[in-house]
Amino acid sequence: MLTYTSLSEQFDEADVLQLPDHRFVTHCFEHYGLNRGIYNTIDEWLYRFGVRDIVQRRQAVLAFLASLQPPDRTEGTYLKFGKGGLTKQLFDFMTRPKLVG
Repeated sequence: MLTYTSLSEQFDEADVLQLPDHRFVTHCFEHYGLNRGIYNTIDEWLYRFGVRDIVQRRQAVLAFLASLQPPDRTEGTYLKFGKGGLTKQLFDFMTRPKLVG
């Protein structure tokens, strides 16, 4: 039996990674102020960078978005990137040293 769950339902990260594409983008919009066009650019950039696995790519998307969030972000505010700013920030994020442990 199929049941419907609302888009605003709270999910843990493992569940979020498995959402259908539209719901994943909606989650990113609601939690990070990200629109579909920016999401598509991030997703395409990560794919071309070599992150081929969709779950790993979504993990990278969420980690990238979390790294950009100001601690005082209020609902209704959106991420903004200047010309070329998104790809520069993606490159910096993906190439910076990662902490282990």
